[in-house]
Amino acid sequence: MAHHHALALALIALSGAALAQAPADAPAYKFLRYDEDYRYLQGAGADATRHDLWDPVKYIPLGAPDTYLSLGGEIRERFENYSAPNFGTPGREADGYLLHRILLHADLHAGQRFRAFLQLGNQLAAGKDVALPPYEDRLDLQQAFVDARLPVSGTAAEDPTLRLGRQEMAFGSQRLVSVRDAPNVRRAFDGVRLGGQASDVRIDAFATRPVLLKAGNFDDHPNHAQGFWGVYTTLPHSFVPASGVDLYYLGFENSRALFSIGPGVERRHSVGGRIFGSHGRWDWDWEALAQFGSFGQQDLRAWGFSTDTGYAFAMGGWKARTGIKATAGSGDKDPGDGRLGTYGGLFPKLAYFNQAGLVGASNVVDLQPSLTLRPTASLRLTVSWDFIWRQTTGDAVYTATAVPIAGTAGRPGRYTGSQLAFDVLWQVDRHVTVNAGLVHVEVAPVLRTAGGRNTNFTYLSAAYTF
Repeated sequence: MAHHHALALALIALSGAALAQAPADAPAYKFLRYDEDYRYLQGAGADATRHDLWDPVKYIPLGAPDTYLSLGGEIRERFENYSAPNFGTPGREADGYLLHRILLHADLHAGQRFRAFLQLGNQLAAGKDVALPPYEDRLDLQQAFVDARLPVSGTAAEDPTLRLGRQEMAFGSQRLVSVRDAPNVRRAFDGVRLGGQASDVRIDAFATRPVLLKAGNFDDHPNHAQGFWGVYTTLPHSFVPASGVDLYYLGFENSRALFSIGPGVERRHSVGGRIFGSHGRWDWDWEALAQFGSFGQQDLRAWGFSTDTGYAFAMGGWKARTGIKATAGSGDKDPGDGRLGTYGGLFPKLAYFNQAGLVGASNVVDLQPSLTLRPTASLRLTVSWDFIWRQTTGDAVYTATAVPIAGTAGRPGRYTGSQLAFDVLWQVDRHVTVNAGLVHVEVAPVLRTAGGRNTNFTYLSAAYTF
């Protein structure tokens, strides 16, 4: 482990030089690294635009027109501590550990129509009681895909792209399809994706299997117990003024599903939409969906919605935003009625409500007011307070990974608890990000009778991106 940390510290130390050289208008690194475009560094005038420490490896011309290689990566060290992992059920003690992650990628463009993207990941969890994925994956392919622009319009830049291989996917607000940046190993899918833009409308269709993570070296493979497919469309305008809209269908099959009523084969179809936008000081992001299908021999009928509405204002010399989120996901009211009513979150962020990631969106009603302060452009402080109920007492309390907590289904009392969270994000420069936080969880009797207890979660993270 020592050599990994020495490398991380050395690269972070280089950020001072990068900060001194990087121009103010240098593009920010993308959350999905394959979305980055460094063609602004090409041509005879490229030397005039090379201001960053890493620019020489961001655009490496390979002779032929529009043929070049781009290299990059990320090094992140993150400390986490739970006073009671999973609320302490069943009987788990405090756990503090260091999460280490290195991601390195190579992006090869061969003309305007072909591309290959390769990303390797090294993720370790030093000191963790049980170091399994998604906390640890020693060395494996994080992404490995090829792109081909199909000759439809005659103009390569406007043609749809066919992508084959292992790839990260994130849509909308990542409530349903997320990269899962926390805790450590990012989520990827093996399969095919066809995407393109017609006028201002973006359409993506895909058929994949989630990657089944193993902790060893180059042993990850498609999860043949699960299938995931769908169509996701984004339009820049909708019937709501100043708003864009997402419309989607997502199909999911899981032969090893588990709900409070037991295990079975789950076939779930989700149809929904999302409206997002801003006007003046207001911003909004509202999403609703209906789910249908089957679970074993039972029908499946579920629903979910989430809203995030904010108002921006000035407080002294600081920028501020006050917001409120409301989330609801249906539960299974009667385990004996032959119908499963539990909402399925598919592939959400594990830090769904906050960084502690203890509760998910199944059988939940959540209200979360928040206040965000920006003393400077690079510093963000957020405080939020969750109040959580079960949608129905007939169903269990579910973790962020949609696992029912034993002993909670059928217990009286809808109130589940509250979570008070403090988060700090410091974008030191273009390369270095530091964030830290604290979450205090107060559990209600439904969890306490199942062996749960109040929990404190703390984290401190530093990342260097290049």
